Amino acid sequence: MFEKLKSIFKKEKSFPCIVWNGKTMSYPHLTQKQIDEINHDPKYENWIVTLKKEENKS
Repeated sequence: MFEKLKSIFKKEKSFPCIVWNGKTMSYPHLTQKQIDEINHDPKYENWIVTLKKEENKS
């Protein structure tokens, strides 16, 4: 029971990205699983995912 509750509230880490599909650009936060799917699934053949680099402010 505890594991079921824990899985409901468990969040996967997401990364800010730029996604280009050949026509439009979007700026979602994607999980690693979603990024891998876009990079390897044939239905996203011409799509490009670029991770946004975080700048360190010292």
